[in-house]
Amino acid sequence: MAECKHGLKLGCSYCHASPTAVVRQPAKTRRTRASTPRLAEQMNDRMTALKRRLRELRGE
Repeated sequence: MAECKHGLKLGCSYCHASPTAVVRQPAKTRRTRASTPRLAEQMNDRMTALKRRLRELRGE
């Protein structure tokens, strides 16, 4: 095998990869409408707990 244009003696994956060896990215999962309110409630609970803890630390 000839040296590739990147200077590697055995060739690199960019120069010598077969055209069928395309790396696929995993499909993105879509959030359903049913899960969105649950996530919003979890975020609200976290923010409420954070604000409560900050008030405690400040001594209010």
